[in-house]
Amino acid sequence: MNIDNFTSQLTGGGVRPHLFEVDGSIGGVSPEGTKFLIKAAQLPASTVGIIEVPYKGRKIKIPGDRTFAEWTVTIISDGKFELRNAFEKWMSRINSHEGNRSVPLDHSPGSAGGIYQDWTIRQFDRAGETLHAYKMINCFPSELSAMEVSYETTDTIHEFTVTLQYSYWTATDGTTDGVPPVRKG
Repeated sequence: MNIDNFTSQLTGGGVRPHLFEVDGSIGGVSPEGTKFLIKAAQLPASTVGIIEVPYKGRKIKIPGDRTFAEWTVTIISDGKFELRNAFEKWMSRINSHEGNRSVPLDHSPGSAGGIYQDWTIRQFDRAGETLHAYKMINCFPSELSAMEVSYETTDTIHEFTVTLQYSYWTATDGTTDGVPPVRKG
């Protein structure tokens, strides 16, 4: 293999990690700026477990059940704390601070005020077309990070992370499986 063969495989100049968009409802509410203020995320992971079956001193490996890792997004705090407040309210509806209770919740996916919301992350090409998209099904927040305050911190903007749990994800090129393509621009 030579350099020309290698570069010919980088269609469109390769995939750029900064060309992405995350979209989702925060507990049934879609605050303005959600798509723009999510600074970082990951394309989701999954693992197929291994079942080891002993046989005459050896272990035969058989594929087991699939598990899905938690999904973390990093969010730039908007000037009014709208996004953080929305996550705090969502988590409070799931389990309140004082009473260790939840409000009557609608468990149907995607319902306004429900526990579960579907979230999507799209990877774009350099022209802004969807290359690949992942839809996380039945997301809910399990952790909202602290936001450090300090007299010594200058020239920066607050940000926080949210860890979301989900049932499973689907992957698509952005044109099928209920994940519509989005043209960036």
